[in-house]
Amino acid sequence: MNKDFVLRRVCGVNVVLPAGTNVKDFGGALVLNDTGALIYEQLQDGKTVEEAADALVAAYDVPRETALADVQETIESLREAGVVA
Repeated sequence: MNKDFVLRRVCGVNVVLPAGTNVKDFGGALVLNDTGALIYEQLQDGKTVEEAADALVAAYDVPRETALADVQETIESLREAGVVA
Protein backbone atom coordinates (compact mmCIF):
# COMPACT_ATOMS: atom_id res chain seq x y z
CA MET A 1 0.00 0.00 0.00
CA ASN A 2 1.08 3.51 -0.72
CA LYS A 3 0.92 5.33 2.61
CA ASP A 4 0.67 8.66 0.76
CA PHE A 5 -3.08 8.16 0.31
CA VAL A 6 -5.87 8.18 2.86
CA LEU A 7 -9.43 6.92 2.78
CA ARG A 8 -12.07 9.31 4.08
CA ARG A 9 -15.86 9.29 4.07
CA VAL A 10 -17.06 12.68 2.82
CA CYS A 11 -20.80 13.38 2.73
CA GLY A 12 -21.49 9.64 2.60
CA VAL A 13 -18.97 8.99 -0.18
CA ASN A 14 -15.78 6.95 0.23
CA VAL A 15 -12.89 8.99 -1.17
CA VAL A 16 -9.20 8.12 -1.44
CA LEU A 17 -7.23 11.35 -1.21
CA PRO A 18 -3.55 12.00 -1.80
CA ALA A 19 -1.44 13.13 1.12
CA GLY A 20 2.05 14.50 1.50
CA THR A 21 3.94 14.96 -1.75
CA ASN A 22 1.24 13.12 -3.72
CA VAL A 23 -1.15 16.07 -3.46
CA LYS A 24 0.47 18.00 -6.30
CA ASP A 25 1.18 14.91 -8.42
CA PHE A 26 -2.12 13.01 -8.09
CA GLY A 27 -4.35 15.99 -8.79
CA GLY A 28 -7.68 14.62 -7.67
CA ALA A 29 -9.45 11.96 -5.67
CA LEU A 30 -10.61 8.41 -6.18
CA VAL A 31 -14.19 7.48 -5.27
CA LEU A 32 -14.81 3.96 -3.97
CA ASN A 33 -18.06 2.14 -3.34
CA ASP A 34 -18.49 0.45 0.04
CA THR A 35 -16.98 -2.80 -1.22
CA GLY A 36 -13.94 -0.99 -2.59
CA ALA A 37 -13.56 0.92 0.67
CA LEU A 38 -13.65 -2.30 2.69
CA ILE A 39 -10.98 -3.82 0.44
CA TYR A 40 -8.87 -0.66 0.66
CA GLU A 41 -9.10 -0.67 4.46
CA GLN A 42 -8.08 -4.33 4.59
CA LEU A 43 -5.05 -3.69 2.41
CA GLN A 44 -4.16 -0.58 4.39
CA ASP A 45 -4.20 -2.72 7.54
CA GLY A 46 -1.68 -5.10 5.94
CA LYS A 47 -4.15 -7.89 5.22
CA THR A 48 -3.51 -10.36 2.41
CA VAL A 49 -5.71 -10.77 -0.64
CA GLU A 50 -7.21 -13.87 0.98
CA GLU A 51 -7.91 -12.03 4.24
CA ALA A 52 -9.53 -9.16 2.35
CA ALA A 53 -11.70 -11.69 0.49
CA ASP A 54 -12.70 -13.28 3.81
CA ALA A 55 -13.75 -9.83 5.06
CA LEU A 56 -15.98 -9.41 1.99
CA VAL A 57 -17.53 -12.84 2.54
CA ALA A 58 -18.28 -11.93 6.15
CA ALA A 59 -19.66 -8.49 5.31
CA TYR A 60 -21.69 -9.31 2.21
CA ASP A 61 -22.30 -13.08 2.34
CA VAL A 62 -20.93 -13.63 -1.17
CA PRO A 63 -19.15 -16.75 -2.44
CA ARG A 64 -15.41 -16.73 -1.69
CA GLU A 65 -14.56 -17.01 -5.40
CA THR A 66 -16.56 -13.86 -6.09
CA ALA A 67 -14.89 -12.08 -3.19
CA LEU A 68 -11.41 -13.07 -4.40
CA ALA A 69 -12.20 -11.83 -7.91
CA ASP A 70 -13.52 -8.54 -6.49
CA VAL A 71 -10.40 -8.04 -4.38
CA GLN A 72 -8.10 -8.74 -7.31
CA GLU A 73 -10.08 -6.43 -9.62
CA THR A 74 -10.05 -3.66 -7.03
CA ILE A 75 -6.31 -4.03 -6.47
CA GLU A 76 -5.72 -3.77 -10.22
CA SER A 77 -7.86 -0.61 -10.41
CA LEU A 78 -5.99 0.91 -7.46
CA ARG A 79 -2.69 -0.04 -9.10
CA GLU A 80 -3.71 1.62 -12.38
CA ALA A 81 -4.64 4.76 -10.45
CA GLY A 82 -1.24 4.75 -8.76
CA VAL A 83 -2.64 4.22 -5.28
CA VAL A 84 -0.95 0.84 -4.76
CA ALA A 85 2.31 -0.46 -6.13
